[in-house]
Amino acid sequence: MSLFLPQLLRNVLFVFLVFSGAVFLSITSLLVPPVTQAGEIPKINRYIQNGGYGLSRNGQVLFSKNLQKRFIPASTIKLVTSLAALEILGPDYRFSTSLFLDKNTNLHILGSGDPFLVSEKVNTIAQLIREQGITEIQDILLDDSAFSLEGPTEGSENSTNPYDAQCTALGVNFNTIPLKVIHKAKVQSPEPQTPYLPLMGQIGKELPSGYHRANIEAFPPQEHLSNTLLYCGQLFKTLMQRNGIKVKGIIKHGQVPQDTPPLLKYTANETVRDLVQSCLLSSSNFMANQLYLAVGAKQYGFPATWEKAQKAMKNFIDTTLGLSPQQIKMVEGSGLSTNNHITPEAMLLVLEKFRPYASLMPEKYGVLMKSGTLKNSGVFCYAGYIPKGNSTSPFVILLNQKKNSRDKILTILYQQ
Repeated sequence: MSLFLPQLLRNVLFVFLVFSGAVFLSITSLLVPPVTQAGEIPKINRYIQNGGYGLSRNGQVLFSKNLQKRFIPASTIKLVTSLAALEILGPDYRFSTSLFLDKNTNLHILGSGDPFLVSEKVNTIAQLIREQGITEIQDILLDDSAFSLEGPTEGSENSTNPYDAQCTALGVNFNTIPLKVIHKAKVQSPEPQTPYLPLMGQIGKELPSGYHRANIEAFPPQEHLSNTLLYCGQLFKTLMQRNGIKVKGIIKHGQVPQDTPPLLKYTANETVRDLVQSCLLSSSNFMANQLYLAVGAKQYGFPATWEKAQKAMKNFIDTTLGLSPQQIKMVEGSGLSTNNHITPEAMLLVLEKFRPYASLMPEKYGVLMKSGTLKNSGVFCYAGYIPKGNSTSPFVILLNQKKNSRDKILTILYQQ
């Protein structure tokens, strides 16, 4: 009995301590504010009314809020488009423009969606034509049949702003036109590489004095052609004439007849890797959606359509990224549409996949990242890589709210 009593006391004492500890924990839990989600950084919460963020390291999410909630990403969705272009088209893929000369010396120009067909390139093409011994042509016929788009880019307002420029198989200077409007509607070209064109004078009459770079399709068509094709044709005509090639006929729209002999094929110097870097730096909606459409054409054949691009991107998201429709929805590739959605969790995965191409991203505040902004819709986003020692930590900030506090949130994430 004397041996049993101490053991009994020890058991009673153990139960008392356990009970007391439970009561202590229960009491202290009332004194400590509850954590709404594991991994949150409390001082960030004051900056978020409707948004989410995530910071990962070595493949593990360290801090996050609303990790699995979908938000409008704006231009940060260009990272998904760029990754698909790099993986499907290939980083070394180059766009081309083909030219044909028929028996009547009509010049046919066939586009394939080159997003970087600028004035300098058109001048080079004109020089190459002249080097073939050609000094005179009749009509210029423009073939844009490689694209068959069901409508404009979703989210585009068709404003004069260059970010609203529409996609085409054959377009020049990102389908935007440079103008210098002087007093009394006198118009000049402000670029030495882009000559004055008649279309500039017509459009300039509708703009105030000053320098402009305008979405060409925002203005009523001046002739039987779309402004996009007329702009392209006038640029080719003027630069060919500068290079000693007389153009006697008119600019027309038409497909290249099958038996027309090829004259030359101009392959761009820029690779998809180069185009992605330029697209992410300039945040060009036009370039992003040209790549988006090219991915669809690569997977399902020409002509490129929005439907094929959406189908190709969905397949890429499902199979390569392993993401579900609940995690990401893409209707176009630039971020213009507010019907694009992505979760912070999905963007972190995209960033992990994008690591081999991280150097293509622009740098801001010492951080490689892509921003995304739709001010009228209250969308302010960042996605990229915070430097940490010899490595980097992927991060994403998706805010769909009136107050733009992404810089403050980035500063706090940078310190983790």
